Amino acid sequence: MRSVLPVSIVVFLFATVALAAGEAPKAAAAKAPAVVPAPPAPTPDAQVAALEAQCAKSSEARTKRHAEKPLFERLGGEEKIHALTREVVRLHRLNKNISHFLADGEDEALAKHVAQFMIGATGGPNVYKGPSLTESHAHLKLTNADFMSAGGDIIQAMKNLGYGENEVDEVVCALVGLRDQVVLPKNQVPQKP
Repeated sequence: MRSVLPVSIVVFLFATVALAAGEAPKAAAAKAPAVVPAPPAPTPDAQVAALEAQCAKSSEARTKRHAEKPLFERLGGEEKIHALTREVVRLHRLNKNISHFLADGEDEALAKHVAQFMIGATGGPNVYKGPSLTESHAHLKLTNADFMSAGGDIIQAMKNLGYGENEVDEVVCALVGLRDQVVLPKNQVPQKP
């Protein structure tokens, strides 16, 4: 999930630049408004923990919604899910934090592969025949920061395509539930011979 620099940090950075340019500390302080520094941004580990807690709180509501109408149907079925995965791949390509994980892969093939997994995972027909999440992600050595960055793209893709808050919540929580299959402890990441 992308973050914006708090105003206090921007002011601090501008004040630092002024000092480096040779202005006296008093002059730099006079130009910068008095702002209480913002608390540091939560770490990716803290962000994941917060998401896990949020998903635990919404579990009952998600289960009820899924029982009334499967997420597969609320996402619009196979074609719309594939459109969503295309948008996710497009955003991943633009995301400087994670684009290197896509290497030179074929975007449409990747989008189709992910769509097939997602179709079955959301209550549609089981059309996925690929490797497990761990097998397909272990070589990437993803971190919680990578996971959060990719998750931000997924949320943005869903917003771009007009999905509602409930569907976004359900997809995000499904991903959070699968995180331990893609973000592996260093001692569990297979080493190349």
